[in-house]
Amino acid sequence: MAVTPRSGSSLASLGFLRLSLYGLAIIDMAIPACYWLLETLTGSAIDQSLVSIIATLVTPVMAPILLVVILFDYVMSRIRVADEKGDLRAYYLMICRIELLLIGIMLAYWIPYFIML
Repeated sequence: MAVTPRSGSSLASLGFLRLSLYGLAIIDMAIPACYWLLETLTGSAIDQSLVSIIATLVTPVMAPILLVVILFDYVMSRIRVADEKGDLRAYYLMICRIELLLIGIMLAYWIPYFIML
């Protein structure tokens, strides 16, 4: 079954699973940033709560996993670029560009955290 880009918004043409993956990656970066902002604005450390556990333990663990999954999707999209012609090739090139942008943002966000360990 051939995948064809859907008409309409290019965002909707990415599909539910790809958009969910991108959303999880963005949420994975947003939770620690919001937690840090909340700590900064209140001026004190937040006690051990579910929010602090998720922000300090779960999201750093999920970052490399999400990065590998996005990299895998990038590789699969590059394979499809080599096989397709015309509109499908442009569609998969757009996906590759979006994923490279997201990978770059994730690396820029998480590398300082892992270096500090």
